[in-house]
Amino acid sequence: MPYVSQTRHIDRVRNVIEGRMSSPGADASRLASSYRRSLEQYHLDPGATIGPRILTVPELRNVQQREETVLRASGQCLSRLHETVREADYCVMLTDAEGVTIDYRVDRDRRHEFKRAGLYPGSCWSEREEGTCGVASVLLDAEPITVHKTDHFRAAFTTLTCSASPIFGVQGELIGVLDASAVRSPEERESQRLVNHIVRQSALLIEDGFFLNATTHCWVLLAHRSRHYVEAQPEILIAFDARGYAIAANRRARECVPGLDQLPRHVSELFDIRAERLLDVRPGRDLISFRLIGSGAPLHARVRPPVIRSSRSTPVPPREANTPATQPALSESETLECSRIVAAMTDAKWRPVLAAQALGISRATLYRRIAKFGIVAPHRR
Repeated sequence: MPYVSQTRHIDRVRNVIEGRMSSPGADASRLASSYRRSLEQYHLDPGATIGPRILTVPELRNVQQREETVLRASGQCLSRLHETVREADYCVMLTDAEGVTIDYRVDRDRRHEFKRAGLYPGSCWSEREEGTCGVASVLLDAEPITVHKTDHFRAAFTTLTCSASPIFGVQGELIGVLDASAVRSPEERESQRLVNHIVRQSALLIEDGFFLNATTHCWVLLAHRSRHYVEAQPEILIAFDARGYAIAANRRARECVPGLDQLPRHVSELFDIRAERLLDVRPGRDLISFRLIGSGAPLHARVRPPVIRSSRSTPVPPREANTPATQPALSESETLECSRIVAAMTDAKWRPVLAAQALGISRATLYRRIAKFGIVAPHRR
């Protein structure tokens, strides 16, 4: 960037900080606050033209291993998002909760150009290091944003346009940032409205994938306000334990269902349906309808029962129970009950419906006892 342009950018940043001019767009106050922190708290140079710090290969590998569950939930969403925006010359990045890029998608023939701009695996985008940028703003405010060209604090990034959105975990904690960035984009800020929207929707899909992967030990309600979308794209996800208590919910559920702001909450406090009915539906086949307590709004849903998984380090014979190390030792009566369940499941070829019938109990009760004893099907070890 020519020296005159650097000087103009430095003057612009100082004018925004000192209130002599405002940044355009709805995020003006966020940008001004970030400029002030970048200059006064972190002592960054707005005229700097050096790209972001990039981790070494071993450092990046360690971060990626730590974030394996996020990567597993996001892979397809990153590819789909990139397919949507690639024609407009965008790359797609996923960062962890510290702003480190742990995965990305870019056209192969454009990889070098994006790397020169700092858009590359291992690049670090915290405000402390890089000042105002899309990822840093989301990490601090947990809100989507588009940082358009000269909105960036550092001169090195004033040719970039970045639309970023937060990704939240099962308990509402920030676990990463999804970002679509262009090296060259139209000058008009409004040109980024659609990209920002697509990034936000993709971040929600990643959250839901992460939620489903993280709650395999629970019953999960997959619901929608329209019965026609329950199978195709459930928007509301709520995880329940064996007692019928909601213990986790995705972002859309917390917005739509009164009472999910404080968990755990029993089914009876949320819906006009008995917990036994909710936990005893046939997996993947029964579509249930009920209403929200308070608002009376209808919901349509299906239920995913717990996915029983084993510990690879503790192989178990087919007719023995796999009891996790965190559980207390079983009493004599519990050991006998566990053996009966394993025997019934084995005779039924591990089909819960037939095993429950043989034992004379409901499927919900069977699932609760399987979870209690940590019983693992042979084909899941």
